[in-house]
Amino acid sequence: MENPSPIDSKISTNLHPSILAGDIGGTKTLLGLFPAAPGKGDRNQVPPTFFKKEYPSRHFDSLEKVLESFLEDARSGYSESFSIAGAAFGIAGPVVKGRCQTTNLPWIVETETLGVLLGLSVGNVLLVNDLVAMAWGTTCLDPKEIPVINEGHPDPLGTRIIVAPGTGLGESVLVPGEQGPVVIPTEGGHSDWAPESPADIPLLTYLWSRFGHASVERVVSGQGLANLYHFHTQGLSAEGLPLDPALTEDEIPAALTHAALSRHDPLCTMILENFCRFLGQEAGNLALKSLATGGVYLAGGIPGKIQFYLMRSSFMDHFTNKGRYRKILSEMPVYIVDNPETGLRGSWQLAMRRVTGTQNQGVAR
Repeated sequence: MENPSPIDSKISTNLHPSILAGDIGGTKTLLGLFPAAPGKGDRNQVPPTFFKKEYPSRHFDSLEKVLESFLEDARSGYSESFSIAGAAFGIAGPVVKGRCQTTNLPWIVETETLGVLLGLSVGNVLLVNDLVAMAWGTTCLDPKEIPVINEGHPDPLGTRIIVAPGTGLGESVLVPGEQGPVVIPTEGGHSDWAPESPADIPLLTYLWSRFGHASVERVVSGQGLANLYHFHTQGLSAEGLPLDPALTEDEIPAALTHAALSRHDPLCTMILENFCRFLGQEAGNLALKSLATGGVYLAGGIPGKIQFYLMRSSFMDHFTNKGRYRKILSEMPVYIVDNPETGLRGSWQLAMRRVTGTQNQGVAR
């Protein structure tokens, strides 16, 4: 668990109320206290953080328990007395009418319950899909935080997409509007995965036999890396496995990635290459469906960790492998989001807009 971030301000938040922002994933939950209003200049400029801390999601049985720990830590590490004007949380799962049953955690999260805990009206607590928050976060990134895979010809008024493989696979679409961008949440990671060639059909039948449904998330995520590992090591003895057979499912992706990046094992390298291939295939699919001339942003926990490998992989070959539309796709810019706090920034943006009464809340209903 990380130590609390340095305190950027010791001014009493009773005079300057805070916004509580959160990025809740299947592996980690990042929470932060921010100023409740934007500073001078660009509304998208990220303000200094009063206090932030990261927690392992699976160590808690609810988001409320995480928040209780955070509030206690903030009182001891920041200020014994502070007020919260509003809160927003990006969470990994579908959000319907202020309620989310998380996809990769046994949690049910509701704005009404969160409001009671935080002493806020339901109207000042916003719960959105984590990829909605991630999309908003991309609007306030420094160019140094988005390494370029494909320079392309970015259209500043074009649609953007965010494809984020982490514990699971999240996707969202950001569309420009007269009052600012609007983000369309999706659960596209759970749509069907299809082979690009006959060589991938055995993998498809393997996924069908294990899960009944072969979704994109089953191959493009941390879980997907584990599934690819199990598929390619079928029939091997424990002694012949490239990774320690005692590893848990959650430990396999990091171990496999390390073995591939360090070139310790050719099978793990091949599996990581397949992951990049399938990521390119899916990013290209969503880019075509949304005509993402504004850019394709690869976010989540994995792309940033493998960015140098990803840039040298066959990702772009499979991203553009769409027949007559290869040229259009080759002109779309593709970036890696290399800031782990992008989702947290997006949650701050949404809560700040809610608290300050900005008309466009930036989320398609």
